[in-house]
Amino acid sequence: MQRWRMILVAIAAMGAGGVLAQDSKAWLESQGLEAGETKDYQEYEAVVAHPKGAPAEQRVVVFKQGKPVWESGPKDAEPGARWTVHSIGRDLDGDGTPDLHLSTFTGGANCCTTHYVYRLKPQVKRLAAYSAGVMSGGEFIDVPGRKAPIMISADDSSASAFAPYANSYFPMMVLEVGSHGRMQLAQDLMLSKLPGQPPPVCALPVATANLWLKERCGEFGTLRRQSRTQDIKAKLQAIKSGRSVEKLEWQDYYGNGVLAAVSAEMNRYTYTGHGNAGYNWLETVWPGNDAVKVKLVATLRQTQAKSAFAEDLKRLALDNH
Repeated sequence: MQRWRMILVAIAAMGAGGVLAQDSKAWLESQGLEAGETKDYQEYEAVVAHPKGAPAEQRVVVFKQGKPVWESGPKDAEPGARWTVHSIGRDLDGDGTPDLHLSTFTGGANCCTTHYVYRLKPQVKRLAAYSAGVMSGGEFIDVPGRKAPIMISADDSSASAFAPYANSYFPMMVLEVGSHGRMQLAQDLMLSKLPGQPPPVCALPVATANLWLKERCGEFGTLRRQSRTQDIKAKLQAIKSGRSVEKLEWQDYYGNGVLAAVSAEMNRYTYTGHGNAGYNWLETVWPGNDAVKVKLVATLRQTQAKSAFAEDLKRLALDNH
């Protein structure tokens, strides 16, 4: 009898312990933290929190059944970065398990957005990170018939190389969660069948709903491509009409926007898998090998090589053969 009484007391104590288990609000309070943005999914919560009286010192805490199972730290973001919880519970890599999408934003001269995707089960684990720069990336978009959603973004690796930053052209990218801890180009939606054609993503409903993407897709229209080519030829002719080619310098081309226009056109070819066709097009508008043209080609290759998606661009070109 005494033994059973002890067992019952132990069971009651265990039950009491469960009832008194701290929930997320109580845990945050115990750590001197205040909760901001919160999103939940089943037994999980993702909370943007900060120390009381210090709203700029943000962090993200993931709770499972009220207990913390993951917390962002100094290695995840720069001091003062603002966190956003975009979604929790969606399957973002197509493996059938729920994921978490976060991002950080740092203001000031180095303002940049970085996106993070974490798997929730069986434990919180980072799947991919993407430094989107000033382009900020965006939300994941579901595509009918595709097991993994996509993100529409742009590559800023060529910023300021051919024009002032505000006038630089950033090639459109369609991204998906890759298998090596990073976002990668969604090749099936970026590789066009023929040079100059819009990528397959432009045939999706998202190309109408997303105004920025709609504009980018519109750039591939035949009349617009022809108009840009004629404008580039006219600008090049105007530059060369005043002085001999040997006396012309980079700034002569940089100042009237022709470098920006030429590099943008060639990037449209490259980011749809037809980089070689872009160089063929260049010969039709800018024949010869004067010093400025040679520098433009070298600079364009350098900017593409420093892109976080340089290897993806190589695969895109290979898939075209």
